[in-house]
Amino acid sequence: MKLLLQISGILILLTATLNVGSAQENPPSSPSRPISIGLIGWGTMNLHRGDFTSYDGVLECGTFDEAQTISWGAGYLAEFPLSQRLALSTRLYYWQGDGDFTTPNPVPTRIAVDEQTVVPLETEHTLETTLDYIMVDLLAKWTFASPLYLAVGPSVGYNTRASYEQEERILSPQGITFLNGDATRNIIAGNFDEQGTLNTSSLIRVGATGILGAEISLSDRLLLTPETGFTWGLTNVLSSFDWSIHVVRAGVGLQYALGGERKPDTIRIDPPDVPTPQPLLTVETFNQENGVRLNYAEIAIAEEGGTDLIPLLPYIFFEPNSSTIPNRYHRLNSLSSDDFSDERVNDSTIGVYHNLLNIIGSRMRRYPASTITVTGCLEPIDDTEGRETLASARAQEVKNYLTQTWGIAPERISTTGRELPQQVSNRTVADGKEENRRAEISANDPRILAPVVRKMGGLSINPDAVVIAPTTQFGDAITDWRLKITSAEGKELWQTSGTGNPEKEIVWNLSDGMIDDLAPRGSTSGTVTAEMIATTQEGKVLTTRRDIPVRRSFSSRRYSGEVVQDSLVERYSLIFFDFDTPQISDFNNDAIEVIRNRMRTSSAVTITGLTDRIGEESYNRTLSEKRATTTSRRIQSRIIPEVLHTEGTGETFIYNNDLPEGRMYNRTVIVEIATPVEES
Repeated sequence: MKLLLQISGILILLTATLNVGSAQENPPSSPSRPISIGLIGWGTMNLHRGDFTSYDGVLECGTFDEAQTISWGAGYLAEFPLSQRLALSTRLYYWQGDGDFTTPNPVPTRIAVDEQTVVPLETEHTLETTLDYIMVDLLAKWTFASPLYLAVGPSVGYNTRASYEQEERILSPQGITFLNGDATRNIIAGNFDEQGTLNTSSLIRVGATGILGAEISLSDRLLLTPETGFTWGLTNVLSSFDWSIHVVRAGVGLQYALGGERKPDTIRIDPPDVPTPQPLLTVETFNQENGVRLNYAEIAIAEEGGTDLIPLLPYIFFEPNSSTIPNRYHRLNSLSSDDFSDERVNDSTIGVYHNLLNIIGSRMRRYPASTITVTGCLEPIDDTEGRETLASARAQEVKNYLTQTWGIAPERISTTGRELPQQVSNRTVADGKEENRRAEISANDPRILAPVVRKMGGLSINPDAVVIAPTTQFGDAITDWRLKITSAEGKELWQTSGTGNPEKEIVWNLSDGMIDDLAPRGSTSGTVTAEMIATTQEGKVLTTRRDIPVRRSFSSRRYSGEVVQDSLVERYSLIFFDFDTPQISDFNNDAIEVIRNRMRTSSAVTITGLTDRIGEESYNRTLSEKRATTTSRRIQSRIIPEVLHTEGTGETFIYNNDLPEGRMYNRTVIVEIATPVEES
């Protein structure tokens, strides 16, 4: 059915196309057209409607009501003109009115598949009917708008054959067969009027036909006539059943005109003069990455941000029997110190620590009322030479660097010495003894030893460039052009211009400096517009535009390397000076206060406790868990975040454990706060 309707649609479209010039046709001069004869053929869709059975009174054999079957018809035609627009069109042809019916078995049946199981048996009946007709159409044909015509009239047919064949097929259960060993069996076959259980006979077919067609002239005497039509069946197929056939048909005929010379139905009209079209201008845009042009245009801005609050370990460690500051601590001279700023230190945690003396010197310059105390300490087991003066010498070495390099007044720095530090590391292991050889720094102003805030991340833009590809038609008339790129706010970001036809590809190179103009900070999307303006020789201005989407994303990174989208990660580290306690020292109070202020209810907070390598691994894991739990309690005094996770990882070394400062920084709790960007 679908195929036949598609063919009909094509024929109707063809006839409509041929009719475009008919409105300008002059009235024909000849009074009538000659008689014509020819051949005609159709493809048909037979629409069977009714209610009948192959076994009268036997319900199990099924009742059939509808079928749609593709078939055909072919024969002769003769056309007798009555006037220039009216004619009698007759057709004598053979038509195959077959129909294929399918219906389920209406009688429920159950069968045993084994000794204990009985299941329903589902079958369907298929009835294939063969109906042959000799048909005559007597149609009144009206050419209402040359070359289109309508033809209507009766169709009468004589049935020469009415036979059928019926089968039954098992649908379920699978694997069941009839006695013939197959899932299909023949029920009956024969002619309807010869079947013993049916008292019926074939009837003369009468129908009403309507046709839409067109005449295509192939020569003076030959006409090609594509047409589509419909016949409504007015009579039944058999005398004993309400069963009729309606027909949709689409086909083509070939007619030959008899008699004298055939006059053409149409006259040719020369096409009108078409003025030269105006120049047209369009632009397309494409991304270009590493010199390769892609098939789309979109600007992507990726922003990565975050903060890392690095505590300053206020210790300088020394070699045994030495008061010389080790070379791993960054030294400056009095001239280079002027260019140093603690606010620009953006190194790793250990790298920041190795600038400890420079950070203290820079801050003491900034806060002239501040003072510090330097206390030198010993490890008696290692420091065996000059023990009476070594501790003070270590403190004096720190003071000398600050006064000579940073110009700090000597009276602002107090020095003292003692044997072991007040908080002694484990003296039974080499790591602990190394940590005891140090100078400790304290300040009257907390800003001197305040944590260093390190900003992380950056901005990137993709692609490297955008290609603007202008296209012109009739472009010889263009004298000059200008291309500009503007932001959504109307700011001009870039422009270029030229004379004559524009280049086929114009490259706009992107840079980090235009990021905030492309998509302002805080936005997630936007557009920029490529606009080209050209002037023709006649002074006409042509304008074309193309929008380029802009997408801006924000991400942050945890210390583990995990990337978090659309949230700002702020990282804070606490130092536990005592290698064997979960208690938070007063040194961390400022960091705790900052954490409380930065948390939001919507924040996701992760608290991770770590230890150094001193001690048993299982003990250290428990110690790290206790440190994380203690920190969790301290920071939740004001706001309880939606997500809070604590864990202790024990001896997870994120800093160099072979250095005393590395081990000190490994005795830490890392607090990471991930807050949605819009609330951070």
